[in-house]
Amino acid sequence: MDTEIKKVLPIDGNLSFEECERILIPEDVCLGILDENREINSYVLKEDLNKALRFNILDRSINLIATITEVIDLDINNLNESKLKKYIKPGLNKGVFIGKSKREINNLVVCRNICQMEKEQFIVKEYEKNIPKEIKEALRLCAQAADKIALPLFLVGGVVRDIIMGKKIFDVDITVEENAIEFSKFLKKEYPHIFKIKETHEVFKTTKVIFTIDNENIELDIASTRKEKYPYPASLPKVSEIGCNIREDILRRDFTINSMALSLNQASFCKLIDPLSGYKDIKEGKIRILHPLSFINDPTRIIRALKFRERFTSQLEKATDQLQETCLESGLFDSLAGERIKAEIKQTFNLNKAECLRKFIEEKIYFLIDKDIQEPQNAKILSEKTQKIIKEYDNFISSKDLTWLIYLGVLIVDESKDNIKKIADKLYLSGLETEILLGSKGIKDRINILKSSQTQYEIYEILEGYFPESILISLIKKTDKEIEDKINLYINELQDIKIYTTGKDLIEAGITPGPMFGEILRELLQAKINKEISTQEDEKEYIKKFIPRI
Repeated sequence: MDTEIKKVLPIDGNLSFEECERILIPEDVCLGILDENREINSYVLKEDLNKALRFNILDRSINLIATITEVIDLDINNLNESKLKKYIKPGLNKGVFIGKSKREINNLVVCRNICQMEKEQFIVKEYEKNIPKEIKEALRLCAQAADKIALPLFLVGGVVRDIIMGKKIFDVDITVEENAIEFSKFLKKEYPHIFKIKETHEVFKTTKVIFTIDNENIELDIASTRKEKYPYPASLPKVSEIGCNIREDILRRDFTINSMALSLNQASFCKLIDPLSGYKDIKEGKIRILHPLSFINDPTRIIRALKFRERFTSQLEKATDQLQETCLESGLFDSLAGERIKAEIKQTFNLNKAECLRKFIEEKIYFLIDKDIQEPQNAKILSEKTQKIIKEYDNFISSKDLTWLIYLGVLIVDESKDNIKKIADKLYLSGLETEILLGSKGIKDRINILKSSQTQYEIYEILEGYFPESILISLIKKTDKEIEDKINLYINELQDIKIYTTGKDLIEAGITPGPMFGEILRELLQAKINKEISTQEDEKEYIKKFIPRI
């Protein structure tokens, strides 16, 4: 194992980046961050401090990039490598303190060469089992072309994760160690009758291509390996290099479980490229970021981590959990634009899992929307009720794609109308999505009128015209049994009541067409909802009383 030994300089965790910058830190020294008990729990390497100083966050606490680690009692002059390997992992967790206790720490041991820890591994069986045959054929053709020009070709990211986890594959991303657009042109030359380029993106040098195999279109995304830099916190990354080594491409990604590649070239077919131990984290159910600045670079990763935790029954690794909490509490993202946040919230809440909302509330992830949202009480009960109601009224919801909006509405319906509009603007919600949220607020504001309603038609009039999702948000939020019963009555019965009579029927009955038609049909509906009439014959009899009025 290639390691370095750093001396530990204890500092207060509340010191700002600017104050830490003034501390002269030699290359062989790291910062040991003291907690409220004056114990050293975490560290900051000089290289990470320098990266953070490029951002305009000089007034923020150094805790934003501090990595928690363990303390082990070893002889610094005779380090036990096998024991070190139990604590040191490549990427985020590359350091471990050496000392008697958290109050007696002098050194940090850091692993430098992450690739040195990588074991050679092939996952041919998993590949063969989980990739559909048509996709496998498209990938074989890509690899055959790549081998002709000695071009390294890889499956990368989520598809590799899903192969390992035994999930069926539908979306496939492949990466080449050069310009993907040029490789796509080569594929077009090699397979002119079954291949076409659907679209290209010059900035990132990526393409979307289609193979036609056995009369089926197989769509693949082909990317160039690349390095990226973030100009400021939460910004979109800027490409700094195209065609880098695959391991360097892996280091720009979000979590270790998504930071693997699988070789498609014949000579190394199905060799797993896993410098950050993503395979082990999958097996252990851990979600781990790659470096201390990961959430600062892209805070939407916090919501994405929640999605993966619930999809894969995983949990945040300890240092990742601490960095998430620190970032959320920092206020660094209070003015964050929300289009990407909306996309992550949508994917997460559309899972319709109660734990997503509970953790979103209890872990303060909603700070990414608005730090001043009134935190709902009894998050566990509210979350479980939300999941239950959505499942129960699945057919009532306009579209399954709006499930997420019910969760969001449950979270913010107690806000003022102006604040709901502000949140909607921040998240770039559509007009329809905004109206659904405002509708739930409208029902909430009329809840006392609903409670005092005496007839079924009065209930109908109050709730008529609201979107189903707005009504469900109100149903979830109310704990008043009488209100719940009335909303349930509307959903399960009243909303579906229709009259048989039409304008044509009124004319045939001898009633002269005019504005009165609407009033008659409305009164007829009222009578039917209030169960004064029920059959088509009842309606014919009922409208007779209007004939003398005309």
